[in-house]
Amino acid sequence: MASNSFEPKALAAAIMDAPRPTSNALLERATVSIGQLLNRFENIIALAPMKPNARNTTAVETYELEVEAAALVRAGEDLLSLTRSLKEAWLFGELRKIGEGVGTTEKSKLNEDIRVVEELALKAMRREERS
Repeated sequence: MASNSFEPKALAAAIMDAPRPTSNALLERATVSIGQLLNRFENIIALAPMKPNARNTTAVETYELEVEAAALVRAGEDLLSLTRSLKEAWLFGELRKIGEGVGTTEKSKLNEDIRVVEELALKAMRREERS
C-alpha cells in the first residue's frame, strides 16, 4: 500500500538536482516579460473609450479590456516568478559574474568606458583639491 506522505530528504534532493536557468535565459525571460507587460498596457490604453459607442461595440471593448487586463496580470506574475528565480540563482551562486559571457568587443568597450570614468573622477578630485 503506497503512502501519500513525502520524504523531506527526497524532496530537497529533487529540488537541488533540478536544472537551473542560465543568466542569459533569465535576462531573456525578463526582456520578454517586460515587453509583454508594456504591450498589454498599451493595448488597454488603446481600448480606452474616448466617446460613447454603440451597445455591441461597448460589449466587445469590455471583453477585450478584460482579456488584456488578465494578460497584464499574468505578465506581472511572470515577473514576480522571475524575481524568485533570480533570488534562487543568487543564493546558489549560479548567476554569471561581472564580465562573464561578454564578448571581446564588448569587453574592450567596457574597459574603455571604465578608463574614461576613472579619468573624469580623477579630474574632479583634482579640481576639488584645488578649491
